[in-house]
Formats: sequence, structure tokens, C-alpha cells
Amino acid sequence: ATYDKHGNLYGGGIAFGVGYPTQVGHHYQVDYAGGSCDVAISKFDSTGSQLYYSTYLGGIAAECPHSMFVNENDELYVFGTTGSYTFPTTAQAYDNSFNGGVPVNVNNSVQFPNGTDIFITKFSADGDSLLASTFIGGSSNDGLNTGSPLRKNYADESRGEIIVDEQSNVYVVSCTYSTDFPVTAGSFQIQNNGNKDGVVLKMDQSLSHLIWSSYIGGVGDEACYSMDLASDNSIY
Repeated sequence: ATYDKHGNLYGGGIAFGVGYPTQVGHHYQVDYAGGSCDVAISKFDSTGSQLYYSTYLGGIAAECPHSMFVNENDELYVFGTTGSYTFPTTAQAYDNSFNGGVPVNVNNSVQFPNGTDIFITKFSADGDSLLASTFIGGSSNDGLNTGSPLRKNYADESRGEIIVDEQSNVYVVSCTYSTDFPVTAGSFQIQNNGNKDGVVLKMDQSLSHLIWSSYIGGVGDEACYSMDLASDNSIY
């Protein structure tokens, strides 16, 4: 969940089939797209009594949202994982192609038979359209914190965060099993040092350019769960 400067509330989760109330208010995707679940997003007023928009977001396989952020223009950014080669991307996206991975089953209810990629999506303020949307990932699974010892509590698989700065540049922290996750030359760490490393990245507001991207980790398993920006946009 998150909120905007007017106090409006945004909730994101997963829907396991048809029936989510997308017919009320505005929506980008009115129909359930398939797979074990789709992302479901709703925007309410500050009291929770009025629904401004409600929409699915997904492709032919499963999707899970991990974090959301609203910029100064009331545009909603969503970061999560997808297993769908048909996940909606925009024409100028950094990556329009699903990179895949190995099959994974989360909590015996969310199946990713073709592996996972990270997705980042930016909605218009009215929820009617995607202003930007992209895949990002390597040839193994990205964005899901599966496997012990870091997967211990409920929803540990879906940890990670998205933040947007005053120029609407996008920052994401997550994790990857890929040895070929897209990192940039000169970044802090250009190779995966273990089975699973954390990843930290920055993109422009159109999600078309990877400004920088780095692994962070040692010889064991790592995952990045949360972050914050200082006034000079340095990252904690």
C-alpha cells in the first residue's frame, strides 16, 4: 500500500481469478489475464469510501506485486515479479522480452513454470493507461527471494522496494539468481558472487534507460528488502 500527496490510498495485491471489481471507476485492464494470479490494484480516497480506479495487471502466467510508489504527478509505479512472456510492456521500454528462468512454486499456490523476471510499471494518474512498463532480468529467476535460509517468514518471497526521486528517476532493490542480470560498467559489483545476490538499480522515469545497476552480495545468499533516499539521492 501507498498514498499520494492528497492522502488518496493505493492498495496492491494478487487476485486468483475473475471477479475483482474492475468495472467500478477507471481501469487499465478489466479482465483477468490468466495463470495462477494477476496483480490487482485499487485507488481509494483518503477515507476509503470512494473507489477511483481498480485494475488487473498481468499476462498469461502469474504476477505478484512487491512495492508501490506515487510520484508528484499522482502516477503510480509498481515493482514486482512476473512469469508471463505476455506481461504488458510499452514501446520504449528498456526490455520488452521475458527472460525466463527455472520453474518455481511459491507457497503451493503461485506457480511460475517458466521462471521469473522483475517488472516495473508506471500508471497514468487516472489508472487508464500505462505510461511505461518493462521487464528486467537475466536467464535465471529474478525478483523472488525463494529458498532457505532467507525465506523463513510469510511473504519473504516478495520483499523488495521501489522509490522515485524528485526527478521521477526510479530506484529498485531486489534479488536475483541470474549470473547475467543487467548490470552497468563501473558499478559497485558487476558479478554474482553466490547462488543469490541482492540487486540495486536506477532507471529513468520512462523506464527506457538503465542509468546504473549493481549486484550486492558475498559467497552466500543475499536479498535486498528495503531502502531509503537521502536528500542528495544517496541510497541507504
